[in-house]
Amino acid sequence: MEINNSQNITSEAPRLLPCSSIASVSDQGSDQGTTSLTGVGKECSDGKWYYLFLHNKELKHYLEIFTGKKTVIVKTRSGVEEEMRFCFKVFSYTTADHKKRFEQCPYSKEAYAVRRESALAVKEAFTTGSTQKLNALTDEKEIIGDGYLFVCAPLEDLNLVLVNTFPRQYLATNYKSYSAAVIPHRQMEEFIYLYESMPYNIELMDRPLEDYVQKKQKIRITSGIFKGKEGCIMRLHRNTKLVFAFGNMTVAISYLHAFPFEKID
Repeated sequence: MEINNSQNITSEAPRLLPCSSIASVSDQGSDQGTTSLTGVGKECSDGKWYYLFLHNKELKHYLEIFTGKKTVIVKTRSGVEEEMRFCFKVFSYTTADHKKRFEQCPYSKEAYAVRRESALAVKEAFTTGSTQKLNALTDEKEIIGDGYLFVCAPLEDLNLVLVNTFPRQYLATNYKSYSAAVIPHRQMEEFIYLYESMPYNIELMDRPLEDYVQKKQKIRITSGIFKGKEGCIMRLHRNTKLVFAFGNMTVAISYLHAFPFEKID
């Protein structure tokens, strides 16, 4: 199979949302906590995901903060400064890392075994709800280039980190509502599963789904980890792909023959 390393995996960053405008919003689907230095962060069993586009240095910096390796000095409403540690679920994506996976994707039994182990690790992390197991996928990476940092956390805690960390960073927003772009827990699992097991099958585009599909054939995956997933079929880079919404972006999956599906109206 010929791989086109020049294809555009991502382009410009999405619009950004000042966190002060979402400070009072809470995420009832998440139960992670913020603790002092002497405490231990709670793990989130389920919840919504948010994300930021960061340059390489900031990406590494925020990864360390969101996974509890670094602390944040937080100023309370009473004016008192307190050193706090946060423990969230995270996953990082950079174009450079994705291209590297394309270039280092040998078609051998050994390489297949490695990708299969990665897929099983993703499944176990989401099944058990383990923050440690999920974050291990990112800890093992060599973070290269600019990219997206996905984080599962209550918005009020994300706001607390972003307001008190320099340089100030912002969450990605929806293109129309300008509210924080949300990725459902299930979609995040599907994306990480694909990225870890079949990086050559996935393409991340920065525009919303409606910008790509107009009167396209809709389908539903009928078995496997993506059973029940609905999307549209479209031609992209001379290949037929399944596309579906991912936050304010779009994910495109190639080689549809690997995923049994049915057409829907």
